[in-house]
Formats: sequence, structure tokens, C-alpha cells
Amino acid sequence: MRLRNLRIDRIVIHEVFQRDEEGNRVDPTQSHQLTVFDAESLEEFKSRVVWALGEDSRAVAMEIVNQTNEGDLARIVNTIIDYNEGDFVVSSYDIATRLANSQTRKDIPGGIVVVFTGTHGANTSRFLGIIKADTYTAYKKITNVRTGEISLELVKEALLTPATKLYKTAGFFEKPNAIPDAEDLNDKWEVLVSDYQVNPVAGKEAAKYFYSTFLGCNHPASSAQTTRHFYELTNEFIRDLEVDEERRTDLYNSLNVYLKATVSNTASIRGFADDYLEPEHHDNYKNYLSDKGVPTTAFTKDLAHIEKQLQKRTVKFRRSIKITAPADVFAEMVDIEEFEGDTDESGNTPTWTRVTVKDRVLDQE
Repeated sequence: MRLRNLRIDRIVIHEVFQRDEEGNRVDPTQSHQLTVFDAESLEEFKSRVVWALGEDSRAVAMEIVNQTNEGDLARIVNTIIDYNEGDFVVSSYDIATRLANSQTRKDIPGGIVVVFTGTHGANTSRFLGIIKADTYTAYKKITNVRTGEISLELVKEALLTPATKLYKTAGFFEKPNAIPDAEDLNDKWEVLVSDYQVNPVAGKEAAKYFYSTFLGCNHPASSAQTTRHFYELTNEFIRDLEVDEERRTDLYNSLNVYLKATVSNTASIRGFADDYLEPEHHDNYKNYLSDKGVPTTAFTKDLAHIEKQLQKRTVKFRRSIKITAPADVFAEMVDIEEFEGDTDESGNTPTWTRVTVKDRVLDQE
């Protein structure tokens, strides 16, 4: 999502809590007025929104699944974004309540829930964002006894500290030329979700309560097609890259590892570029894939259409010479490098390829 000319016009912050020892839900703390940042803090907050949901973020496009009931989050968003300031503040608490209900496991920490609205782009398209930032006892929680407001000290520490990544973010972005009373809210809203806490231990289930139970969304059905498109175009880019064959082999192996062996359930142009490509190739790679329709944001990895391609690596030479091996074995056991061959009678020095297989010959036909 290209978040150009980003403006934030309303911010409300509530607080949700970890379930008690018996697993009972604790009522969220409700704020009764907008939160106002100073100019510097507001700019930092906006940069965090762009970092989480913007063009080069790892945010994933989601599809709205639950939208038939008034209590479904998409319906809440679709309604309260049109409210005046007072009604918006009051009704945004419904979002905090829904999140508290969705956090059914006792090990999910409490935190602050930031509900905010704004515009972006030349056409000032509207959006509503939600951030859940985890908080721990190390944070200094100060609540105004009279108003019940959460201390801005806590808010800034949870959201604006440079190293802070412990939060989940969702954005409902109004589509261009959206029909105001669209029956299917997917025709009106584009939903992006990012979760920087997904890890090898928690995996997909850690994120599921947020994007599924809370947001009422799921991964789009086209994820397999997007993954295949990404894989094929990255292969093409590597094939045409001006590098030696040893480096090219490393990149092919890296693509297999990136899609098949990494823990994350998402992939992105930026992710592969940052992890495996030299900086001087980043822009060309991003432009090559995005120009051919691969999303610039992260997408859900679905290997259904490329499982066979990822299982084996094959290197072909002229005159019907071919080397094939399982992808993981190829990466570990086969080294490929170029070197200058014997100069012929015309004075031409060909480029030959040296293949080293770190094993003995088992059989020949």
C-alpha cells in the first residue's frame, strides 16, 4: 500500500488485559476522549503506521470473511468511520471489547488498543487502523483517576520506542470508487495485517486469533497463484542476472530455502531482496516483479502450485548433460563454479563449468 500524504485525524486508545488465573476475561479500560500527540510524536506514530502497513512492509493482504452480523469487526469499522468525534470515541470501545473476547488463551498478554482514522493519497482515501501493542509490568502504567485515561507515557513507550516491534496492526483502506453501501465489504475495503510477533514457537496460531477471531479475516484464495508467480519471476530474474554461475546457483538455492524452509508463513519481494540479493540489485528486482503484478506488500505463502518444482533442483548443460537432485541435497552437496577452459586454435578461451559433488559415484548406466 502506497501511503503517500498520510494524515491521522483521530486517535483513541483503550487497554485490554490478560485473562485471570481462572481464564476469565477482564473488562477493558475505556478511554473517553481522543489522544493528542505533540507534532513530533505524531510524525513518529505515522512512520510506524507506514512501517507496519506501507508499500515495503511485511503486511499481508487479507479477505473479509465475517461480515454478516453487526458485531463483526468489518461491520463496526464500516459504521464508525462515519461517526462524529464524540460517537467515534464511544463506539471505538466496541473494538477493544471484541479484541478482549477474542483473546481466549491465558498466555496472550494485555496491551493497549489504538484505534485511529485518517486519509492517504492524492484523493485523500479514508482508512481506519487498529494497533494492539503488548505491554508488560516493566511499563509504567498511569491512569488518570478522574477520566480513566491511560498515561501518554505508556503510549509513547509502547508505540514510539525505536526498538519496539511487539505489536499487531490492521488497516481497513477504502478502495478507489468504492460503493458506499456495498453488500460485500471486500468490494469497499482493502484489509492489510502485519504481526511482528509471529515466531517459530508460536507460528501461525499466534497470529490466528488476531486476524481470524478478532478481525474476521482470512488469507485470500489466490495465495497459491501469487506464490507461483513470485517463484517463476524470481527465477527469471536470477537467470538473467549478470553474476557468475557459482553465485547464480547460490541464489537458486536461496529461493528454494526462502519459500520452503523458512518459518514465516509469508513471503515478499522486499523479504527476498533484503535477505539474499546484493543492495545494487534491490531496485531492479522490486521493479521487475511489481511491474509484472506481484504485490509489493507481503503475501501468504502457499506452495500448492510449486511443490514439485521445490522438491528438485536441475542444472542443464548443452549437449543433453543434466544434473538433478533433491533441492536440499543439491544445496548441501553440489558446488558449481566457472573457470577458463583451454584456448582453441583460433585463440578463443571458452568458459567451462566445474561441478563438484561431495560424494562418491554409486552406480552408472
